[in-house]
Amino acid sequence: MADTGTTWPTRRAEKLYGDRLGRLRHSELSWHIAWKWLPALLLVGFVYGAIAELTGRPQTGRDPALFSDILLFLTTSALTGLVLWSITLFWSFRRVLVFDRGLLYGYAQKHTARAIFWHDIDPGSLRTVEAPVGIAADGLLKTLEKGGKTSLGVSGRYAVVFHGAPTALAAGVGASGPGFFTFSTDRTPDRLVTEIQRAMAESGIHRAGSPEPEALPPVPISSATRLD
Repeated sequence: MADTGTTWPTRRAEKLYGDRLGRLRHSELSWHIAWKWLPALLLVGFVYGAIAELTGRPQTGRDPALFSDILLFLTTSALTGLVLWSITLFWSFRRVLVFDRGLLYGYAQKHTARAIFWHDIDPGSLRTVEAPVGIAADGLLKTLEKGGKTSLGVSGRYAVVFHGAPTALAAGVGASGPGFFTFSTDRTPDRLVTEIQRAMAESGIHRAGSPEPEALPPVPISSATRLD
């Protein structure tokens, strides 16, 4: 899923970091709804409701209801489970922003905002991969060192991969060292890769011997694949 960057957080990021990163070129969204957690959390809601029915609520002086109102029990238990499941939505969406001078991620809060400037990316490392249907591409991408890979997306059978060094945008906040970065999506990331390539080219960054890295089409992978 891609858009042109019209959400409020995106506009806020453009306003906060546009001076350092330049013009916003593209916004790319990675998302994955955790539907598999819904039945389990609904069950938790019903367990909690059953306990409340059997024990009452001492802090309010309420006596055990013993399922005297089945409709209320069903409704409150289901709502409890849905509220618990809705919490998973907070980490079900991630977005990266492509600017003239670099890639921005983690911008929901100022102290987590990171930029990977184009001059800090190895242009020859930019590539895309495609996993079989139902398999998350990011899970197949491995590095020798633990923590050598940072996932910028949520999940998906396609992934954009590159090697770079992030820069913390908040004063006094450190950033991790160089490493591999991946961005997963369920749609072919043609637009994202094209915008990155164009921005790098306009910044005068090219892979040695080639005007543009050959990052498309995605390379099929079906087993663990080393990035380094």
